[in-house]
Amino acid sequence: MDSINKTSSGLNTDFDIMIVGGGPAGVSTWLHLHKYAPELAEKTVLIEKERYPRDKLCGGAILDWGQAILRKLNIQISVPNVSINKAIYRYCNEEYCHKVPNFLKIVRRLEFDYALAKEATNRGLMLHQNEEFIDYSSSNSGVIVKTNKGEYNVRVIVGADGALSKVRAKMKLQTKPRYATAIEIFNPVNQEYDPEFKENTTFMDFTPIKEGVQGYVWHFPCIKNGKPFMNHGICDARIYKNRPRVNLKKIFSHELRSRQINFPPKKWSGHPIPWLEKQIHLSRSNMILVGDAAGIEPLIGGGIHLSLAYGDLAANAIVDAFQNSNYSFNDYNDRFMNHSVGKYINKLTLIAHEVYTGRSSILDSLRALLKK
Repeated sequence: MDSINKTSSGLNTDFDIMIVGGGPAGVSTWLHLHKYAPELAEKTVLIEKERYPRDKLCGGAILDWGQAILRKLNIQISVPNVSINKAIYRYCNEEYCHKVPNFLKIVRRLEFDYALAKEATNRGLMLHQNEEFIDYSSSNSGVIVKTNKGEYNVRVIVGADGALSKVRAKMKLQTKPRYATAIEIFNPVNQEYDPEFKENTTFMDFTPIKEGVQGYVWHFPCIKNGKPFMNHGICDARIYKNRPRVNLKKIFSHELRSRQINFPPKKWSGHPIPWLEKQIHLSRSNMILVGDAAGIEPLIGGGIHLSLAYGDLAANAIVDAFQNSNYSFNDYNDRFMNHSVGKYINKLTLIAHEVYTGRSSILDSLRALLKK
């Protein structure tokens, strides 16, 4: 890939808005600002603590909802991907097969995030790479942000810095997200044991619910370094945290052996997945959260589509704040609840509670959800 060629040539602190984090949620926020209020987009800086291309642990799933958001933004992202026509969900000996052509794409975040950031910089995004958020303090005009490169006076901060958001930690909100645990590996496709790649299929097995896992095992086909790979993983949402912890490593090891995969645990990758409970706090004066920094849902674990949708929510809230000269964001939680991203997260969170208490069948719940 060629490098992003439109970044700042030196530290410029003359901005009204700072977006912290250059993943899909942060870049989507800027792209929606650029669509709704170009004059505000011009006064926005996005800081990314790393340098593109940088990898992120993620299943890389983009639902058709996310693809629709990109189309509305007039964006075509051309990166290696696997187009999914079928999703298989299993519980014990039962399966539900959901078939819709191209309803899901599997990408690698390393390539997708880079391509999305390049599209935004081509449209005018001021991007500061290798710049990390350190802290903030209130000022008469808004917020003073301290980074490893200097200080900025801004009106609005958008925390888009992922699951372990430093922005969120510094905000000291009344509520914090709950965290699911996820483990994943990438392994070359074994044609005998990994039919998903050839069949353009994703596979999610909820059978581990019987062993106390509040989650599932997944097998997703993908492209890595131009070659066919599989992303294998397991997650546990821990919705009911008082229940005994399950040995995820043991269950995942058994799953890998069933596919003749000898991948030592010391080479596995683990990461938290933040999800939202009903009582949420996603803002304070001059500050809002998006994407994983805000939280996703605990049933499937969200995806890139949620981050892209958060961008629309945030951009609308920011536009209204500047139009009304009111940067309290007191209504941001309500906006979230009434936006498609909030409704989707709340719906799947409710289903997750029903499923993991045994009040509902996971396959029946998914069948009803996906048929709508």
